[in-house]
Amino acid sequence: MRLTIACALVLVAAATACGLEVWNSLVINEVYYYPPGEDMHNEYLELLNAGGTPVSLDGAVITDEGDSGMPEGVFRFPGRPGGHSILLGAGEVLLIAVDAVWGGIEPDLTTADWEFWHPGDDHDNPDVPNIVLTSGSDADPAFANSGDGILIATGEDSTAAIDCRTVVDGVNWGGVADPVPISWLDCFDPAFADPCPQGNTIGRCPEGVDHDVSSAHDWVMSFPTPGEPNIPSYPSDCATPVEHLSWGRLKALYRP
Repeated sequence: MRLTIACALVLVAAATACGLEVWNSLVINEVYYYPPGEDMHNEYLELLNAGGTPVSLDGAVITDEGDSGMPEGVFRFPGRPGGHSILLGAGEVLLIAVDAVWGGIEPDLTTADWEFWHPGDDHDNPDVPNIVLTSGSDADPAFANSGDGILIATGEDSTAAIDCRTVVDGVNWGGVADPVPISWLDCFDPAFADPCPQGNTIGRCPEGVDHDVSSAHDWVMSFPTPGEPNIPSYPSDCATPVEHLSWGRLKALYRP
């Protein structure tokens, strides 16, 4: 705890980055899980640093793996947790494609910042750095149209089900029943964001705001805007911004 607090003080004083921590203001900001055509070639997610200092993604993991009994994979950024070579500055967005290749329909994700990679028959763009499969099934993430979830965690735990104490942010959508459990519902943003029709995304609204209450609270149907500000499909659905509730971040400091 002492080292973590010292790192936080360095961030405030020098605006330099330490490793990703559970209380960082890094959020998943948009998810495109139901595109037309070949889904896996056009699915993407955005990360947004909603805080005032840089964060480092070294060794962080992303997964839509719900439980240890499920077949999907856990993907890891290069480096090790606590490193500081993959920096995301304050207010910056990171666009992550399932495959950074042209899928025949918009949006064109060939200029994404990162893409998921697995050693099997992957559609790899050599010009885009890879978030590499570290455990689970040898396949790309599969963001289910009917309902699913995705999370980012520090990387201290890289085997599903991811330890809740390491989860930085997550979103769940659509509603999923057994036998597809979303294990982090019990510890992070429970309830589901409403599902969206094909060709739309789910996006945070207001952008970057996480009240640490539920996925349903902060997410609305949006137009696909990879790497750009979110545009709600129905602006009236976007609640008037209210004071950010930081209790969830505070509790994270004292998780056993």
